[in-house]
Amino acid sequence: MDEKHFFCSYCNKELKISKNLINKISKGSIREDEAVSKAISIHNKKEHSLILGIKFKLFIENKLDKKKLNEYFDNYSKAVTFAARIFDKIRSPYKFIGLKDKNTKKWTFPKAKCVFCLEEKEVAYANEKDNSKICTECYLKEFGENGIRKKIYSTRGRKVEPKYNIFNSTKELSSTHYNYAIRDAFQLLDALKKQRQKKLKSIFNQKLRLKEFEDIFSDPQKRIELSLKPHQREKRYIHLSKSGQESINRGYTLRFVRGKIKSLTRNIEREEKSLRKKTPIHFKGNRLMIFPAGIKFDFASNKVKISISKNLPNEFNFSGTNVKNEHGKSFFKSRIELIKTQKPKYAYVLRKIKREYSKLRNYEIEKIRLENPNADLCDFYLQYTTETESRNNEEINGIIGIDRGITNLACLVLLKKGDKKPSGVKFYKGNKILGMKIAYRKHLYLLKGKRNKLRKQRQIRAIEPKINLILHQISKDIVKIAKEKNFAIALEQLEKPKKARFAQRKKEKYKLALFTFKNLSTLIEYKSKREGIPVIYVPPEKTSQMCSHCAINGDEHVDTQRPYKKPNAQKPSYSLFKCNKCGIELNADYNAAFNIAQKGLKTLMLNHSH
Repeated sequence: MDEKHFFCSYCNKELKISKNLINKISKGSIREDEAVSKAISIHNKKEHSLILGIKFKLFIENKLDKKKLNEYFDNYSKAVTFAARIFDKIRSPYKFIGLKDKNTKKWTFPKAKCVFCLEEKEVAYANEKDNSKICTECYLKEFGENGIRKKIYSTRGRKVEPKYNIFNSTKELSSTHYNYAIRDAFQLLDALKKQRQKKLKSIFNQKLRLKEFEDIFSDPQKRIELSLKPHQREKRYIHLSKSGQESINRGYTLRFVRGKIKSLTRNIEREEKSLRKKTPIHFKGNRLMIFPAGIKFDFASNKVKISISKNLPNEFNFSGTNVKNEHGKSFFKSRIELIKTQKPKYAYVLRKIKREYSKLRNYEIEKIRLENPNADLCDFYLQYTTETESRNNEEINGIIGIDRGITNLACLVLLKKGDKKPSGVKFYKGNKILGMKIAYRKHLYLLKGKRNKLRKQRQIRAIEPKINLILHQISKDIVKIAKEKNFAIALEQLEKPKKARFAQRKKEKYKLALFTFKNLSTLIEYKSKREGIPVIYVPPEKTSQMCSHCAINGDEHVDTQRPYKKPNAQKPSYSLFKCNKCGIELNADYNAAFNIAQKGLKTLMLNHSH
């Protein structure tokens, strides 16, 4: 069967059409052009559809109604916990018996008679009690979500055992929420399984590190001694397996290695002990799924109808355009327009602890509840989410190259199609974010060795909301410029800071460790999707080393100086850049942003020609 492809201008690459669609083409049930358009729409919906959510606060004036809603959440929590424990009990005797080949990385299964279908075939699961075997198809049929649902959810034509019946966990829920409880129970068990796998992986990696440190400490033949640097007094070593990395590795002193062996041994013992204990299955129940068709807004009076249950109130006041803040009004107005025009994806009613109680621990909150059962501890919110397919604007006039950094959070270079020189440049300073992060780190450092350290750490005001606000404002401004000019946006494909080609000072490394490079690009990307602005990621190689002035004429070289020291300056500056060929002196961030813009424009032109 021949592979067929389609080109995605967002991903900037060719993608395979699914086997299912290729089979339909070969059978003649669908034409090739129809299959390609269907594959594009499926891919766009999966990868490029824009999911936007809005959270409204619900106001419940009647205390009795609020108490009923709170009890309903508690009952839902009981139902999910009950279902999850039953699933675990039913499935726990069956263990996976597949073996993975290390070379081919394919699973192999033994052949035996399946207990359910009574056929001789490959079996994937075995019962520990009676050693009975089950094939994959039968396991999914009997112990998948639908199979176990039949064992615990009774209907008119189907009876279940009383000890498994989910209706015996609580009588207060609607039939819809009993179904949602079963689905949430499966998600809870999957989350616990992933958590356990993560712990096992962590233990495995710690054991490898422990083995390395033990070899360095006890076996002189398995360690390499490094040459001492001027400021070093004790001998330093690295493991034999890391030979050839002497120049980039600082090495470890034997005193440090001894301490590391002690701490790693203690951590491994602690984590293995926690794995031997079974994780208690408990669902907090602070989230209740609502079918979107059961939600009806009345924006004129700021009221919303939510059909949760017959015994609960179905009309609530919500925080909409009646908020006092002008920014809040415009935000809610734009979101309400989306709700009116776009189709809903999903909706939840959320229960959150009030801000004044948010820093208390669970046992302290339970103590307040026991002392005063009528205490008003929670607020309720409606999380409403819409899904829209991103628009792809074909008529692009140019591109904005963005270089992200520390001193300058973002440097923008605007480059029109056909132009050799930028039409505009803009800098966004990062001093404010850097100052907040350094102050926060210092505050945490001063708490070292103090009494009630954890309690005092919780009392420090979080800086993330302030940082996110600054990043939101910058990303909003960038997308606004791109929309007005009808420009695409080009960014570097960075997950972490670029490795410097020169030695960095300790202060610079500290600043780099504090900085988060991904957040700004994520915000720019989702805001651009909403406006139909293409975002292009270019490879980061040589963007800060190449001379952008020479690159205009096609001469891409790295015969440059950075950091550059001016003739009258006392020390070289990391923010300056000089080309040894043409002799031009530029701001280093501007040079990198211009290179990104040129790379992005080439990619954009290639996409359009494709």
